[in-house]
Amino acid sequence: MTAIVLLFVWVLISFLGLVDPIFLPSPYETLKSFFRLLSLQFIQENLVPSTIRVLFAFLLSVVIAFPLGLLSSQNAFIRKMILPICSFTRYLPVAAFVPLCILWFGIDDAQKVAVIMLGVTFPLVLLIGADTASVPAELIETGRTFGLTKAQIVRRIVLPWAMPTIWEDLRISAGWAWSYLILAELVAGNSGIGYFVVQSQRYLETANVFAGILFIGLLGLFTDLVFRVIGSRLFRWV
Repeated sequence: MTAIVLLFVWVLISFLGLVDPIFLPSPYETLKSFFRLLSLQFIQENLVPSTIRVLFAFLLSVVIAFPLGLLSSQNAFIRKMILPICSFTRYLPVAAFVPLCILWFGIDDAQKVAVIMLGVTFPLVLLIGADTASVPAELIETGRTFGLTKAQIVRRIVLPWAMPTIWEDLRISAGWAWSYLILAELVAGNSGIGYFVVQSQRYLETANVFAGILFIGLLGLFTDLVFRVIGSRLFRWV
């Protein structure tokens, strides 16, 4: 309902000419620009590079965060070593790391991947640690009663219990990954959707800016839908 009201207000403002199109293009112009983004050229030059960066950085973040989060919930020493660092780092704005990433990695793909990983990995460690630590003590004790080793308890009790929640955390983290990618491409891009938005702004192609923002939002919705569909099949008992 809110979206419909906002769209109506947008149409009304454009129809009455209350705002210069340079600052607020009409919905019609925005839609025209959006459909132009579906061209093969835009997909090759911007969508494909952005998607590859997000996928690679997100997978690396999961590969790092999953074992660290799991170990921090099972081992007190590791927890004391890892959690303070993650708790400190997750409060630092990712934008503050962008200049350092440019200094260390240049403006190529490595810089974008590093920015995403800095934004995703540390909070994800904390989330996975909390999920795997939330297993009821009664289940753990039952496993010990049946003679399960610690590794078997983790494999047969902790992970099956925590995985539905961890999957939800991964779904949320995928949204973070897109946000941080766009940030990296906005500040130091030579290709990608964020770069396209910045270039459009520089040439006052505001309809393209709006279309790019809409495109990013739809990509986020599609990513979220993919996670939901896969999760509904993997965790049917939830």
